[in-house]
Amino acid sequence: MSLRREPQQQRSQERLEQILAAAAEVFLEMGYEAATTQTIATRANTAVGTLYRFFPDKLAIFHALEKRHLDNLSVIQARIMTPQFMQQPLKQVVQQIVRTYADYFLDPAPCVVYIQYFVRPEIFAYFDESFDQWQIQKMSELFCLRNPQLPIEKSQLLSEVFLRTYQVLLLSALRSEPSHRQLLYREIEALLIGYLEPHAGDDLTVSSAAVQAQEQGQELKQKHQLTERQTLAIAYALEHGAMTIQDFEMVCPKPSRRSLQRDIKILLDKHLLVCEGATNQLTYHFNNNL
Repeated sequence: MSLRREPQQQRSQERLEQILAAAAEVFLEMGYEAATTQTIATRANTAVGTLYRFFPDKLAIFHALEKRHLDNLSVIQARIMTPQFMQQPLKQVVQQIVRTYADYFLDPAPCVVYIQYFVRPEIFAYFDESFDQWQIQKMSELFCLRNPQLPIEKSQLLSEVFLRTYQVLLLSALRSEPSHRQLLYREIEALLIGYLEPHAGDDLTVSSAAVQAQEQGQELKQKHQLTERQTLAIAYALEHGAMTIQDFEMVCPKPSRRSLQRDIKILLDKHLLVCEGATNQLTYHFNNNL
């Protein structure tokens, strides 16, 4: 983390977290060049001398944010870059990728690190072109597993265009106002799905899975006296293996999020769904132990 010293007590750890959170906000608002350690200390409501006990300069603070971003990406990549994930319907794969990172970049810390990579790449200690090349290669391998008829050269080209296009559009989204950002995310999904669709390797088994999920959903509707929306939620979770509140909003766009959350709570109370994940990133799965 480029720390002068590691915090040993909870109070010191809390102060460190305050400094990092303040630095992310300052870097995002002012840019790395204009930011100063004094500004960061003031935002963190601490003395600049306290800041220097942890970090020798603002570059060290940035490297701490960068390292944390790399660690978080490793966790996300481990969940996404798997054959199981990539075997889902293409639309579901792309939507989950876009929405996973959309939620992640709500945090100013990774947001500022991502933006600075395109503005000041020379200040980075942990990220360079080799990280992008690794992502392209890994994605290419997964595309080939998904569609064995896809030539390796084509899969690598698809992966490169997918990643580069997504990176540029994500950068534009992160620099936009929140309302416009959400619109861009939906367009990014549509663009990437349309680009990959001719090469995705989807077949009739996807439709078969959808039909089976709908049939099972109707059976559960009768048995547990479910509403139409609740039945759609169950069918979605059965077909795709999981459902988020964003997925539910896509399936049922008219009701408010609060109404959809009430539907989910009813399904949880009936033990038809189980949930996992953090409060703001809950994922719902069909309860196979019924």
